[in-house]
Amino acid sequence: MPETPQLLTVTDGPLGGLPPADKTLLASAPLEVAICEVRFTSSQSVVSVETVERIRDALAKTLDVDLPNIQPATQGMMQVNFKVGGASWSGDETKGWQVSSADGQHSATVLPNSVIWQVGTYKRWGLSMRAPLEVLLSIIATDLPPSLVQRVGVRYVNRFTDPSCKTLGDWNGKIDATLLGPVGNSVFGKKITGAQQQVEIALDGRHGVLLRHGPIPDQASKTVNYLLDLDVFANAASPFKAAQVLETTERLNRTALSLFQACVSVDYLKSLRGEGGT
Repeated sequence: MPETPQLLTVTDGPLGGLPPADKTLLASAPLEVAICEVRFTSSQSVVSVETVERIRDALAKTLDVDLPNIQPATQGMMQVNFKVGGASWSGDETKGWQVSSADGQHSATVLPNSVIWQVGTYKRWGLSMRAPLEVLLSIIATDLPPSLVQRVGVRYVNRFTDPSCKTLGDWNGKIDATLLGPVGNSVFGKKITGAQQQVEIALDGRHGVLLRHGPIPDQASKTVNYLLDLDVFANAASPFKAAQVLETTERLNRTALSLFQACVSVDYLKSLRGEGGT
């Protein structure tokens, strides 16, 4: 019998043959929120209060952040059943818990079939993401425990702001020209006020990216911001092993960083690092 295929094999580089990313921290990071979601199958239908309390205490110790809030969390599922004479709708609701800091900048949502970690004050991968994920996966592996991991996703929502960008065209030379696209049109490019786009990228048979990007007018400052939302994911069922899932998130993170750097110009990336430039 052939071995069960694993979610991925960890290497030093990003997925899909993307170029290695420069790991220099940004002095002016545009990141608004970082999210990691792990979906799995489990025989458990309930997350106990004792489990969520252990998660809260372990995360608070690991992050040195107070997480005083524990509240119920739900996730809705809708299914459409087509049959002769019409279609019927059926819904299901999964219940779990969410723990969060008082300011809402750190939160963990734990359901019987998924866990979501979200942080709004991102510092670096090892501290802001890997350490809390290690805590979450370890406790879930013990308390639920999952049988299969179905999907792992890492998402970074970036909002670039610049007081000099009064129009979408002002992002020329900062955002890569291939993303700005029609802004360069000689007839109507300067008149464009919105150009939200979703790009689907297949890294290989099991890994992909949803890249959402486009301008966001800021009425308060009379400027145009730019959204870059990177959702990098692995879709492949394999036995749930906390260490392997953690390694998967590491590889997805490297991939997201490579893509981020491909979406901005060299000079603008230098300026974000505090090295001068555009």
